[in-house]
Amino acid sequence: MKKLSSVILADLVASKRKEKSMTQQSLAEATGINRALISRIEKQDFIPSIPQLEQLGEVLGFEPDSVFADTAHDRLPSPS
Repeated sequence: MKKLSSVILADLVASKRKEKSMTQQSLAEATGINRALISRIEKQDFIPSIPQLEQLGEVLGFEPDSVFADTAHDRLPSPS
């Protein structure tokens, strides 16, 4: 199963924001997400809601599903 990766999300938000020459404050204004939460996302300290993730994707130009990673390889095979 795929799960949201805070590492991928943090890197993606920070890099896309910088590519667009946006500050955390300008991204906050464009998305309606509090600037402190933008900072926490970039520090891997906050996972946004789905509507917030969609808004970030719309403003920064990425698909929300791109921050999900397959975690199947992290698990041990179930005994049969």
